[in-house]
Amino acid sequence: MRTQMATEAGRTTAPSEDRALVGPNLLAVLDGVTAKPENGCEHGVGWFADQLAAEILRVAHLAPAEALAKAVEQAAELHAGTCDLDHPDSPSVAIAVVQIKDDVLRYLVLGDATVVVDTRQELRVVSDTKTQRTAGAKAADVEHALTGEIALQDVRRVALLSDGAARAVDLFNLFDWRQALELMAANGPDDLIRKMRAVEKEDAKAVDWPRQKISDDATVVYLDR
Repeated sequence: MRTQMATEAGRTTAPSEDRALVGPNLLAVLDGVTAKPENGCEHGVGWFADQLAAEILRVAHLAPAEALAKAVEQAAELHAGTCDLDHPDSPSVAIAVVQIKDDVLRYLVLGDATVVVDTRQELRVVSDTKTQRTAGAKAADVEHALTGEIALQDVRRVALLSDGAARAVDLFNLFDWRQALELMAANGPDDLIRKMRAVEKEDAKAVDWPRQKISDDATVVYLDR
């Protein structure tokens, strides 16, 4: 199996709040939710994403939902003594996780991150753009995640994307998902981001494609079997 990763900040004036994980049996993309000025936390969203990512790797042997719940609990403990974790705008992330274990691919999506699985029978696209639940200070939020599993022998390739990268397909319509996977197979996930950035620059005032962020942090993890 071959795994490739690409990530790029949405602005040159601020660091990306996306994070990507590639572990022995686990892939993940974390997309930090843009912080409001008053969020009850003295740490940045990037800090929270870093802590959560580290905790997820530590418990990567567990099933994705259980691993994320434990990781949320542990990350919360790291700043419970200094920050108001009950604040509604406390740092959080949208997250996509894929675990490969025991000849099964298991996936989890919480928030507007995306998992795309190309199998021998179908193309499965998983994202939650309606409820906008994210992983923050409460492990109970993980109960709202979309989860599933697929026999590994049926899987051809997989992509995990933050919403800033998925907009290449679901906002700009540069490709459909199958074409996006073909592009990444041929040129790597960085080419998808490159082509999307070109469109963003052409529509710098968000006229042709109305959007809240002219350019967003974009991260892709791509696995090809």
